[in-house]
Amino acid sequence: MQINQETESEVVKKPLIKTQKDWIVHYNNKGEKFFSAADAYRAAKEEKKAVMESVAKNCKDRWELTSTQINYKEDEYADIIHDAGSTIVNPKIIQNVKIPHYDGVEAKQDETTEKFLQALFNTEDRIDEILRVMKRYDPSRRLFIWTPDKSLRASRPVRSVELSFGDFGRFDVYGDDWLDGWSGFSRGVKVKSAKQTE
Repeated sequence: MQINQETESEVVKKPLIKTQKDWIVHYNNKGEKFFSAADAYRAAKEEKKAVMESVAKNCKDRWELTSTQINYKEDEYADIIHDAGSTIVNPKIIQNVKIPHYDGVEAKQDETTEKFLQALFNTEDRIDEILRVMKRYDPSRRLFIWTPDKSLRASRPVRSVELSFGDFGRFDVYGDDWLDGWSGFSRGVKVKSAKQTE
């Protein structure tokens, strides 16, 4: 007879919390694509309820980090990169998108905001449709946008994109965090790849 040396216990499953920089490494090592802002939009567009509920919970509890990055330039323009740093899929770069300084303002239905959100969510949908789709995460919330000002862009031009539920009915879209700054939850996406099986 052999008596167990350690007391009986259960494995407690808890969500991982990482920065965007660390999530990129994590999902590359795992052989999965790291969830992007475009994936968040597609999940809501296709009404994938389980994914939407999980993302909404993360947005409420902390942040949903994405693989989307914004590479700001000296003027108001930037490149948006989905699946940044991925070795599983080829990153998608949308160049020269005009992105003004949004200091936590509600998304306006104007051409500049439309083009920015189209690139951020990788869609050709019009602004009214984008706002309607994103409300599926929580119908009581309105979309608010955060981007750095000119001096902050100059100090750190490459920023990560996170989603979060803020106070006063906000659904915050952050395009102003450092790659190794905020830490939060995320998820992998299974894709067909030479390194991954379905």
